[in-house]
Amino acid sequence: MLRYLTVVHNGQRRLALEDLEIGGRSIRAGEGVVMPGATGNWQAGVFPEPERLDVRRDARRHMAFGFGIHQCLGQPLARLELQVVYHTVFRRIPALRRATDLDTIPFKDDGIVYGVYELPVTW
Repeated sequence: MLRYLTVVHNGQRRLALEDLEIGGRSIRAGEGVVMPGATGNWQAGVFPEPERLDVRRDARRHMAFGFGIHQCLGQPLARLELQVVYHTVFRRIPALRRATDLDTIPFKDDGIVYGVYELPVTW
């Protein structure tokens, strides 16, 4: 899920430390760049069929939590919380499912992080 829909979607702002070229464009040392995390998470050379949500795929190289010195300090806690929550919810409520069509779910894309305003479920 984190690879498919990176939580923070407003892009990371950085300064180039050296002159470089990306996609045929020159960036000089000291210039500012904005790098959307989703760009790296949707590279077909790294993730086959990146536009397809497949929760069973090996997506360990995603950029949802940043990378290197810019890696999120809360990453280990977030990963643990997700593992515990998903395991517990699906163990306790095995029949849990969406109660509405995907296209009717109000998607939250007007803030710093993605999400939904509500997700009706049934079991």
